[in-house]
Amino acid sequence: MSNVLLPVPFVENPDDRCVPAVMGMVLAYFMPERHFSMQELESLCGYIKGQGTWKALSMLNMARLGLQTHWIEDFDHEQFIADPKAYLRTILDDEAYEWQVRHSNLELEAARMKEYIGKGLPLEQRQSTADDIRHFLRDGWLVHLEVNAMALYDKPGYDGHSILVIGFDEDGVVIHNPDGGHGNRPSQHVSWEQLDRAWKEFGGSYSLYAFRRD
Repeated sequence: MSNVLLPVPFVENPDDRCVPAVMGMVLAYFMPERHFSMQELESLCGYIKGQGTWKALSMLNMARLGLQTHWIEDFDHEQFIADPKAYLRTILDDEAYEWQVRHSNLELEAARMKEYIGKGLPLEQRQSTADDIRHFLRDGWLVHLEVNAMALYDKPGYDGHSILVIGFDEDGVVIHNPDGGHGNRPSQHVSWEQLDRAWKEFGGSYSLYAFRRD
């Protein structure tokens, strides 16, 4: 297995802005000629403090900026678009469902998801895998994953979080981990087993969002 490590700049997360920080790293790597402020990154992602940051708007805006995108997750996007609350009720426990209803504009997220699909941008409904990570990185893509941050530190509990995979070797992955709550950790090495556990614990959908410059 050939190792890969891409020289991606690290963007710190000051608190709960892990998704804007991840997008900032992607843009700093692929578009070094431009500078994006944290405020611009928040707008690009649709970040609102205290609310869930869904990914459709980020994917749309990265495509608008000229990046290739690829989205893989075990989630029925068509069912979500048709009736967001009804679909989430079938896949989430009561606590997670109530949190999403209170902290998300589900109709807006459904509209964004519909727009992404309508543009014919790459979207696969399946669980992504470690082989997907290796494939994308070998081809020059960066990989954004959603994980339970606590599993990255072998601690109990749950904290939904976003990380950027910038490399891998036989033993695991190298991630830029913009964790405002537990300490920002550039170039953190995580074993494949630990990554799988953290990845699985984010709802079991194994979501993966990949980016590359045309």
